[in-house]
Amino acid sequence: MELKDLDRLVEKYARQGYQQIRVKAGDLEIEVTKPALASETVTPVAATPASIVAETEDEVVTLPSPMVGVVHLAPDLKVGQSLTAGQELGQIESMKLFNPLVSPTDGTLTAVLVADDATVEYEQPLFTMRKDR
Repeated sequence: MELKDLDRLVEKYARQGYQQIRVKAGDLEIEVTKPALASETVTPVAATPASIVAETEDEVVTLPSPMVGVVHLAPDLKVGQSLTAGQELGQIESMKLFNPLVSPTDGTLTAVLVADDATVEYEQPLFTMRKDR
């Protein structure tokens, strides 16, 4: 593996939000870790629907990935659309199984934070939504 190939891999995964990448090619193994900024704090979030992170000032809810896998967004998903509790936002494919991603509450989709068919990590933010009052 050439250095330019490694650079492309690191850049690709950094754009997708990965903090660490490990590449093994034959006897060569390289691990690259992105240093955390001093202002960054990591808050663990459980993967149950009750674990959704809510910011009370704006009533914004961040929906994290419940598992590692490939995300498949719903075809009709658009920022600004109204959501109902239980509405399917997409699916995560993991080990050849498709697991639904559903809206936990009524609200408005404010952001889609991942691309369709992207690989996602456990607890990686996928969507943000504003709760209806």
